[in-house]
Amino acid sequence: MGGIEKMEDSSTGSLLVTSNAPSMQRVNNFIAFFREVNELLEKETDISPANQLVAEVFNHLLLQLRSHFLPQEVQAILNNEYIQINQQKLRDKLSEIEFLVELRDSHEICKLEGSALDIVKSLTNWNSYFSLVSQELQMIRQHMRQNRNTEKLPIIFVGSGPMPISSIILHLLSDAKVICLEMNAVAYDASCYLLEHLGLGDKVTVVLKDGSEFDYSSYSQIFVASLVRNKQAVLETISRTSADPLVAVRTAEGMRRIMYEAIDESQLNNQGWRILGRTCPEEKLVVNSTLFLERVTNSSVPN
Repeated sequence: MGGIEKMEDSSTGSLLVTSNAPSMQRVNNFIAFFREVNELLEKETDISPANQLVAEVFNHLLLQLRSHFLPQEVQAILNNEYIQINQQKLRDKLSEIEFLVELRDSHEICKLEGSALDIVKSLTNWNSYFSLVSQELQMIRQHMRQNRNTEKLPIIFVGSGPMPISSIILHLLSDAKVICLEMNAVAYDASCYLLEHLGLGDKVTVVLKDGSEFDYSSYSQIFVASLVRNKQAVLETISRTSADPLVAVRTAEGMRRIMYEAIDESQLNNQGWRILGRTCPEEKLVVNSTLFLERVTNSSVPN
C-alpha cells in the first residue's frame, strides 16, 4: 500500500490528486487511489475510528471528493470498469465507516458539558453541516406556498443516524420541533441519549421506524438523509400519505457519487415529483447536494 502509506507527505504521495496535474494523470491517479482504498477496506477487519489507517484513508478520500474535477475527468472516472464493478461495495464500506465515526462522536459528545450549541459547534464537521442545513432551510422557505401552513408543524428527518447533527441544526435555526426517523436500533439508542444530554429531548425526538413505513399525513416538511438507501421507497410512501409534501432529499453530484448514491431524477418525474430547486456542493466544505421536491398535482402543472 505504498501510495496510501505516503499520504501524510503530500509532496511525495504518488497517488495524490493535485489540481495542476494533467487531466488523464488526475484520472489515473484517482482510479489507482480508489483501487488501493477498496483493497485496503476489503482486508481490514476493524474499520472503526480506532483504526488510524482506515480513518486517514477515509478523511483523505473525503478531501479528494470535495476537490474540483473537470466534467470529462468525472465521466472518465465513473465510467472506469474497475470503479463500476466495485463502487457499490465500496459505498457500503464507506457508509459503515461514517456510521461508526458518528457513533463515536455521539458517545464523546455525551461526556461534554455546556450549552447544546457550544457542544455541537465543537464537532469537526460542524461548519459543513451548518452550511448545508442553512442552504436547505433557505430553499425550503423560498418554496413554501402561502397556503402551506407549515410553520408550526414539526419537521421530519428520515435517517438521522447516531449523531443527528442536521436535525439539531434544523431545530436551532428554525425553532421548529424535529422528528427523526431512524431504523437502526444502535443509532436510535445513541441519538436518544445524546439529545437528552443536550437538553433537546423534547425538541428533537427520535422514532425507531423505517421511513418507508411511516405515516406522513400530519407533516409537510420532510428531509431525507444522504445515507438512506431506500430513498425511492421513502418517497413513494411520502407521496401516498402526505397531502402536500415539500421534500428535501440529499443526493450526490459528480465525484461525490463515489461515496453517495445519486437520485435517479427521471424516476422522480415518473413517480409524480417535480424538482423545485437544488443546492450545490461547496468545494472543500460540503459533499452533498439536495433536491427540493413537490408532488405534481393538476393545479401545479403549468398550462
